[in-house]
Amino acid sequence: MKIPKGTILITSLILAAIITAGCTAPTDETEVPDSIKIGLVAPLSGGASDVGNDMKQAAILAVEEINADGGVFVKDYGTKIPLELLEGDTQTSPTEGVTAVERLITSENVVVLVGGFSSGVTLANQVPAAGKVPYIITGASSSQVTRRTEIDTSYFYHYCSTTDDYSQPILQFFVDNLKPLVAADRNLKLALIYRDDAYGKGVIDSSIAYIENNDLPIELVAQEKYPTDETDFHTYLTKIADAKPDAVYTVGFVKDTSSIYIQGQRDVGLNTIYMAVECNEDPAFYELLGEWGNGQLLESKFAPYAADYTAMIKPYKEAYLAKWGVMPGMMGADTYDGIYLAVSAIERAGTLDRTAVNDAIKQTNESEMLILMEGGNIAFDEHNEISPKIFIEQMFWNNETEELRPVIVLPENLKSQDFVLPDSYESGG
Repeated sequence: MKIPKGTILITSLILAAIITAGCTAPTDETEVPDSIKIGLVAPLSGGASDVGNDMKQAAILAVEEINADGGVFVKDYGTKIPLELLEGDTQTSPTEGVTAVERLITSENVVVLVGGFSSGVTLANQVPAAGKVPYIITGASSSQVTRRTEIDTSYFYHYCSTTDDYSQPILQFFVDNLKPLVAADRNLKLALIYRDDAYGKGVIDSSIAYIENNDLPIELVAQEKYPTDETDFHTYLTKIADAKPDAVYTVGFVKDTSSIYIQGQRDVGLNTIYMAVECNEDPAFYELLGEWGNGQLLESKFAPYAADYTAMIKPYKEAYLAKWGVMPGMMGADTYDGIYLAVSAIERAGTLDRTAVNDAIKQTNESEMLILMEGGNIAFDEHNEISPKIFIEQMFWNNETEELRPVIVLPENLKSQDFVLPDSYESGG
């Protein structure tokens, strides 16, 4: 049977209309998400929960500030969308860290991850995140985090100090400031005591390499490693005391480092200079140390108890204190900045597409925030690492207030006083 030409034409137009309607949705009906999901990766329970809670509290503060301003403008939707913070508790366990990150990525569909504390845990939970979601790492200092080669690291950003970043100024401080006072005519005798994990080993490798490459007048007289769950350090400290060091470089978290300071002086009689690393810049560290911290050292890049050295420090401390009733720590400051960095990238990308947001993070070139930068701008190098400005603080006990408080003694442009030897100090000579 012959079909009329008019019928063929009408049928064709109907089919074309059906196909077109099925393939193209009207732009004015694009559904705006209820929220932009950001995942916080932190040890919210377990041995490092004090630091993890600082990270959480700082992240909540940042999210509330951003949402109070209407949220994050996303060009794709032509409107501001509120942030939603979703928590991933790593419990300082590689297994739990992997589980937390997998859930945030696959079940919660977060756009960005912020956080990561222990290097060992972060190295583990990077695997499910590789090449899938941008991860602004604000705590794990092992350089492997951004330089490992067995997985795709293009989505990982080190918004914190690496072991190289802080080992170099610490060792240089020993040479320039301590050696002239206690070992002017010989090499400085240095002992290392460190956690037996990626973080501790990273510091050891960085320290040895810097000493050898720069021919520093430092002799490593002891290197003691301890299990990550250790609480009794007497055996390690006795071996170190027998080596008669001029200083002890401690590489641990708040609880183990404070125990090393106390057990070394109170029980072993190792009356030397102790240096801790920045993850101990936390109210709990000062409280645990008490009088035993008098005259001792702490490396950091955020000094909330020192003078208000930038315009952002005072309002941040006041806001944090008002909301949480405690002083902020350094790990929270990194995380606070990390949330704002993620928001900036989303706004610049104009979309919630993870790849586009990742590209925007890579292209970051903005003014420093709580964490000061060499040169004053936040930018990521070829390894996706920043160049933070490092402090050395010396802590002093105040008999009147019964508080341990620090002052900055390095760098020169930020210090409030010179380093002085504690009255109880005994040199290795």
